Amino acid sequence: MKLTAGFSLFAAVLAVGMSLPERQVAAQVKPVPREGVAFNDTVTARVKIEMVDPESRTVAFTSTTGQLVILPVTDSVTNLAAIQDNSMANVTYTEVITMLNLRQKGPGSKEARRDQMDNKPNATDVEAGRFTLTVVGVDLAKNSVSVIDGRGGAVRTYAANTIAKQDMLKKIKVGDVVIGMTTPLLVTAISPAS
Repeated sequence: MKLTAGFSLFAAVLAVGMSLPERQVAAQVKPVPREGVAFNDTVTARVKIEMVDPESRTVAFTSTTGQLVILPVTDSVTNLAAIQDNSMANVTYTEVITMLNLRQKGPGSKEARRDQMDNKPNATDVEAGRFTLTVVGVDLAKNSVSVIDGRGGAVRTYAANTIAKQDMLKKIKVGDVVIGMTTPLLVTAISPAS
Protein backbone atom coordinates (compact mmCIF):
# COMPACT_ATOMS: atom_id res chain seq x y z
CA MET A 1 0.00 0.00 0.00
CA LYS A 2 2.84 2.34 0.92
CA LEU A 3 4.54 1.47 -2.36
CA THR A 4 1.39 2.30 -4.35
CA ALA A 5 0.96 5.59 -2.48
CA GLY A 6 4.64 6.39 -3.07
CA PHE A 7 4.29 5.78 -6.84
CA SER A 8 1.13 7.90 -6.93
CA LEU A 9 2.85 10.75 -5.11
CA PHE A 10 5.91 10.47 -7.39
CA ALA A 11 3.66 10.51 -10.50
CA ALA A 12 1.75 13.56 -9.22
CA VAL A 13 4.98 15.48 -8.49
CA LEU A 14 6.36 14.49 -11.89
CA ALA A 15 3.15 15.63 -13.66
CA VAL A 16 3.17 18.99 -11.84
CA GLY A 17 6.88 19.43 -12.49
CA MET A 18 6.53 18.73 -16.19
CA SER A 19 3.57 21.08 -16.62
CA LEU A 20 5.10 23.92 -14.58
CA PRO A 21 7.60 25.16 -17.19
CA GLU A 22 4.83 25.02 -19.81
CA ARG A 23 2.67 27.25 -17.63
CA GLN A 24 5.57 29.64 -17.07
CA VAL A 25 6.16 29.89 -20.82
CA ALA A 26 2.47 30.49 -21.43
CA ALA A 27 2.48 33.21 -18.79
CA GLN A 28 5.44 34.93 -20.48
CA VAL A 29 3.91 34.91 -23.98
CA LYS A 30 1.07 37.40 -23.81
CA PRO A 31 -0.36 39.30 -26.73
CA VAL A 32 0.42 43.00 -26.70
CA PRO A 33 -2.85 44.92 -26.49
CA ARG A 34 -3.37 47.07 -29.55
CA GLU A 35 -4.48 50.57 -28.86
CA GLY A 36 -6.27 52.17 -31.74
CA VAL A 37 -8.69 54.78 -32.96
CA ALA A 38 -10.83 54.99 -36.08
CA PHE A 39 -11.41 57.86 -38.51
CA ASN A 40 -14.02 58.10 -41.26
CA ASP A 41 -12.65 58.96 -44.69
CA THR A 42 -13.89 59.44 -48.24
CA VAL A 43 -11.69 58.23 -51.08
CA THR A 44 -11.95 59.02 -54.79
CA ALA A 45 -9.71 56.95 -57.04
CA ARG A 46 -9.37 55.64 -60.54
CA VAL A 47 -9.72 51.88 -60.23
CA LYS A 48 -10.14 48.74 -62.32
CA ILE A 49 -13.72 47.48 -62.17
CA GLU A 50 -13.75 43.71 -61.82
CA MET A 51 -17.52 43.22 -61.76
CA VAL A 52 -20.72 45.23 -61.51
CA ASP A 53 -24.00 43.67 -60.35
CA PRO A 54 -26.86 46.17 -60.90
CA GLU A 55 -29.42 43.77 -59.36
CA SER A 56 -27.69 43.46 -55.99
CA ARG A 57 -26.22 46.99 -56.35
CA THR A 58 -22.66 45.86 -55.65
CA VAL A 59 -19.39 46.57 -57.39
CA ALA A 60 -16.05 44.77 -57.14
CA PHE A 61 -12.88 46.67 -57.99
CA THR A 62 -9.14 46.56 -57.44
CA SER A 63 -8.04 49.55 -55.40
CA THR A 64 -4.91 51.58 -56.11
CA THR A 65 -3.15 49.54 -53.41
CA GLY A 66 -4.03 46.24 -55.09
CA GLN A 67 -6.77 45.25 -52.65
CA LEU A 68 -9.87 43.58 -54.13
CA VAL A 69 -12.84 45.49 -52.72
CA ILE A 70 -16.49 44.43 -53.00
CA LEU A 71 -18.91 47.11 -51.86
CA PRO A 72 -22.58 47.97 -51.93
CA VAL A 73 -23.57 51.05 -53.95
CA THR A 74 -25.88 53.77 -52.58
CA ASP A 75 -29.29 54.26 -54.15
CA SER A 76 -28.25 57.75 -55.24
CA VAL A 77 -25.93 56.20 -57.88
CA THR A 78 -28.16 55.86 -60.94
CA ASN A 79 -25.59 54.99 -63.65
CA LEU A 80 -24.50 51.59 -62.33
CA ALA A 81 -25.68 49.76 -65.47
CA ALA A 82 -23.41 51.97 -67.59
CA ILE A 83 -20.25 50.70 -65.88
CA GLN A 84 -18.67 47.76 -67.69
CA ASP A 85 -16.83 44.81 -66.16
CA ASN A 86 -13.02 44.95 -66.66
CA SER A 87 -13.07 48.70 -67.33
CA MET A 88 -11.49 51.68 -65.59
CA ALA A 89 -13.74 53.93 -63.50
CA ASN A 90 -13.60 56.79 -61.04
CA VAL A 91 -15.06 55.55 -57.78
CA THR A 92 -15.84 57.49 -54.62
CA TYR A 93 -16.35 55.39 -51.51
CA THR A 94 -16.39 55.77 -47.76
CA GLU A 95 -14.07 53.86 -45.50
CA VAL A 96 -12.92 53.66 -41.92
CA ILE A 97 -9.20 54.06 -41.23
CA THR A 98 -8.16 52.46 -37.96
CA MET A 99 -4.73 53.37 -36.59
CA LEU A 100 -3.19 50.69 -34.38
CA ASN A 101 -0.04 50.50 -32.24
CA LEU A 102 0.08 54.21 -31.76
CA ARG A 103 3.47 54.25 -30.07
CA GLN A 104 5.68 52.33 -32.43
CA LYS A 105 8.98 54.19 -32.44
CA GLY A 106 12.19 52.23 -32.43
CA PRO A 107 13.49 49.14 -34.26
CA GLY A 108 10.04 47.86 -35.25
CA SER A 109 9.07 51.14 -36.84
CA LYS A 110 12.39 51.35 -38.69
CA GLU A 111 11.79 47.86 -40.09
CA ALA A 112 8.22 48.74 -41.09
CA ARG A 113 9.45 51.92 -42.78
CA ARG A 114 12.18 50.02 -44.64
CA ASP A 115 9.69 47.35 -45.79
CA GLN A 116 7.41 50.06 -47.14
CA MET A 117 10.31 51.82 -48.86
CA ASP A 118 11.13 48.59 -50.72
CA ASN A 119 7.62 48.85 -52.25
CA LYS A 120 7.09 45.13 -51.72
CA PRO A 121 3.75 44.96 -49.92
CA ASN A 122 2.91 41.65 -48.30
CA ALA A 123 -0.02 39.99 -50.12
CA THR A 124 -1.77 39.24 -46.83
CA ASP A 125 -1.45 42.88 -45.77
CA VAL A 126 -2.87 44.07 -49.10
CA GLU A 127 -5.84 41.69 -48.83
CA ALA A 128 -6.54 42.81 -45.27
CA GLY A 129 -6.17 46.49 -46.10
CA ARG A 130 -3.24 46.84 -43.69
CA PHE A 131 -0.41 49.32 -44.28
CA THR A 132 1.93 51.62 -42.38
CA LEU A 133 1.48 55.33 -41.87
CA THR A 134 4.10 57.85 -40.82
CA VAL A 135 2.92 60.71 -38.62
CA VAL A 136 3.98 64.00 -40.27
CA GLY A 137 2.02 66.43 -38.10
CA VAL A 138 0.20 66.65 -34.78
CA ASP A 139 -1.81 69.82 -34.08
CA LEU A 140 -3.08 69.75 -30.49
CA ALA A 141 -4.74 73.18 -30.86
CA LYS A 142 -6.84 71.96 -33.81
CA ASN A 143 -7.08 68.36 -32.53
CA SER A 144 -5.80 66.85 -35.76
CA VAL A 145 -3.18 64.39 -36.92
CA SER A 146 -1.57 64.32 -40.37
CA VAL A 147 -0.15 61.10 -41.80
CA ILE A 148 1.35 59.84 -45.03
CA ASP A 149 1.03 56.30 -46.30
CA GLY A 150 4.29 54.36 -46.09
CA ARG A 151 3.99 53.70 -49.83
CA GLY A 152 3.82 57.44 -50.55
CA GLY A 153 1.00 59.62 -51.74
CA ALA A 154 -0.77 62.63 -50.34
CA VAL A 155 -0.68 63.74 -46.72
CA ARG A 156 -4.05 63.06 -45.10
CA THR A 157 -5.28 64.96 -42.07
CA TYR A 158 -7.82 63.50 -39.67
CA ALA A 159 -9.80 65.40 -37.04
CA ALA A 160 -9.65 64.05 -33.51
CA ASN A 161 -13.28 64.81 -32.65
CA THR A 162 -13.71 62.45 -29.71
CA ILE A 163 -12.00 62.21 -26.35
CA ALA A 164 -10.34 58.89 -27.30
CA LYS A 165 -8.88 60.42 -30.47
CA GLN A 166 -7.71 63.51 -28.57
CA ASP A 167 -6.01 61.29 -25.99
CA MET A 168 -4.29 59.47 -28.86
CA LEU A 169 -2.85 62.77 -30.10
CA LYS A 170 -1.01 63.21 -26.81
CA LYS A 171 0.71 59.84 -27.25
CA ILE A 172 2.20 60.24 -30.73
CA LYS A 173 4.88 62.43 -32.23
CA VAL A 174 5.99 63.42 -35.69
CA GLY A 175 8.02 60.54 -37.14
CA ASP A 176 6.10 57.77 -35.38
CA VAL A 177 5.10 54.87 -37.60
CA VAL A 178 1.65 53.43 -36.98
CA ILE A 179 -0.22 50.56 -38.54
CA GLY A 180 -3.27 51.54 -40.55
CA MET A 181 -6.20 49.27 -41.39
CA THR A 182 -8.81 50.22 -43.98
CA THR A 183 -12.37 49.01 -43.93
CA PRO A 184 -14.19 50.13 -47.10
CA LEU A 185 -17.90 50.69 -46.52
CA LEU A 186 -20.02 52.08 -49.36
CA VAL A 187 -19.67 53.39 -52.94
CA THR A 188 -21.25 56.85 -53.15
CA ALA A 189 -20.31 57.75 -56.76
CA ILE A 190 -19.01 55.95 -59.83
CA SER A 191 -18.35 57.05 -63.41
CA PRO A 192 -16.49 55.59 -66.39
CA ALA A 193 -12.90 56.85 -66.59
CA SER A 194 -11.99 58.56 -69.82
